[in-house]
Amino acid sequence: MYDIGIDMGGTHTAVGLVEGLALKDRVEFATDTEQGAEKYIEELSANISVLLERNGLKPEEITNIGMGVPGSFNAQTGMIEYANNLSFSEVPFRDMLEAKLGRNILIDNDANLAAWGEYLLSQSCASSFIMVTLGTGIGCGIVLDGKLYRGVNFAEGEIGHMTLRYDGIDCNCGRKGCFEAYASASALVRQAAEAAQEHPDSRLYALVEGDVSRMNGRLFFQAVREGDGTALVVRDAYAQLLAEGLTNLINLLQPEELIIGGGISGAAELFLPQTEERIAKMVYSRASKVQTRIRPAEFGNDAGIVGAAGGYVRPLAGTKR
Repeated sequence: MYDIGIDMGGTHTAVGLVEGLALKDRVEFATDTEQGAEKYIEELSANISVLLERNGLKPEEITNIGMGVPGSFNAQTGMIEYANNLSFSEVPFRDMLEAKLGRNILIDNDANLAAWGEYLLSQSCASSFIMVTLGTGIGCGIVLDGKLYRGVNFAEGEIGHMTLRYDGIDCNCGRKGCFEAYASASALVRQAAEAAQEHPDSRLYALVEGDVSRMNGRLFFQAVREGDGTALVVRDAYAQLLAEGLTNLINLLQPEELIIGGGISGAAELFLPQTEERIAKMVYSRASKVQTRIRPAEFGNDAGIVGAAGGYVRPLAGTKR
């Protein structure tokens, strides 16, 4: 029995063929929503066809299709109501996708399904399990008592839009000083590029060969590994900003497990110890014997795909369809 899981990120979309909880194959393409939802769905459909053909499968051999999308998705109406990192909102996305593919599709927020996938794959027994994804923005999925919590309007977990500084950096959600404007992976890359520009004698600057527009997470963490002073200053400042937001989250929910996911979690050993050290000093429950267990995600980008396909393994709390 095969399922298809789709993880629509702010920059790339991954489509995976899943058997049970095992990811067997995947294809990826750039998430281009500038031309609207209809054009994006056409490209998604074409990539699903590529995946099936490559594996010698027919559409009728796929049991379920699930998809994670950025932003606020209403599971009752099938609408993507608002997504600040996409070029469309108030779109009847589920109806459009089901019409194109000719079958029912389970859709949920991408961070929710990444958390769900990590929860299933890690076989967690935690009564409260939260995964924070650091990517184009900052997402958050919450699993309580074995069920994915979704909120009254299916828009829970938008911690990326908690304000760290009310008069801070503009966020594309319309507010200022949002957590994701300071501590997302894209914010880290921006901070690294700015630092490289200011320190042309640094290894960080040398790695981008004098063109800071080439900065990315891989080059930044290479500079950190090499002990570049400029990169280490950026890393330490970033760890403090990340710790501020995560401390707020722990103070609010006191989760048993807090997982750090997203693309840069693969380099978690280079920034998570500094983050945890600061959290330990700031969290309100710092005197308690039991503390939230913080760890990097184990299953990387696969979790979002498996979570989308695995949404059928157990019913999602809050679904009224």
